[in-house]
Amino acid sequence: MADLRLLYTNDMHGRTASLDLLARQPRDARTLLLDGGDALCGSNTVYRRHEPALDQMRELGFAAMAMGNRELHYLRRVMGWRRDQRRFPLLAANLVDLRNPHHDLWQSVLELQVEDLKVGLIGATVVQYPHDSLWERLFGLRFFQPEDCLPQLVEQMRPRCDLLLLLSHLGFEVDCRIAPRLPGVDLILGAHSHTVLEEPHRVGGVPIVQAGSHSRYLAELRLGSGILEYRLHSPALVA
Repeated sequence: MADLRLLYTNDMHGRTASLDLLARQPRDARTLLLDGGDALCGSNTVYRRHEPALDQMRELGFAAMAMGNRELHYLRRVMGWRRDQRRFPLLAANLVDLRNPHHDLWQSVLELQVEDLKVGLIGATVVQYPHDSLWERLFGLRFFQPEDCLPQLVEQMRPRCDLLLLLSHLGFEVDCRIAPRLPGVDLILGAHSHTVLEEPHRVGGVPIVQAGSHSRYLAELRLGSGILEYRLHSPALVA
């Protein structure tokens, strides 16, 4: 299998130094740009009319991002405004809109053709409140525990993909908990816990990576039959 190069960001919280560094990286048709969520300054209750990170990510050509707790907003129209600015897919397989199941605000999975490689992406977002809670009835949004919904998706997608990646905004501890239940996943790209992993952390044979927070690092990976290379680049050191 030919190599795939990944450039990965997570938990930037509106700070774009890692995007500035990414823009200076050489890229070709086998390079994929992905984000683990919480790229925004705004939050699930605060709306900022303009998010510079989304503009820069769109212009750089990001393929997808996981829904962080900052990308979620409880008002659908705000989610729509963010979608219109972003213009690339937002992934959250464990979140369902009970009032409008057929919306286009986010999606569960994404399949990409990167030259001769079929790359599958599954997104997962942090669970904000339990099933059948007052908040679920108020907002009409239902969160599922990742272990309840992700194994079935992995089983469905694995035969169709050369590489299957989980974009996880669940946090490092949850990633470690669910990894043994997802043996078909080639890599978990983690976020939410702001964990700096200088080497891939393997649980149940599944490697997990995460690049800290606040644009301290840009992660670079080369994937083939496993992880062939993994590095964290520091914008501060480059500057």
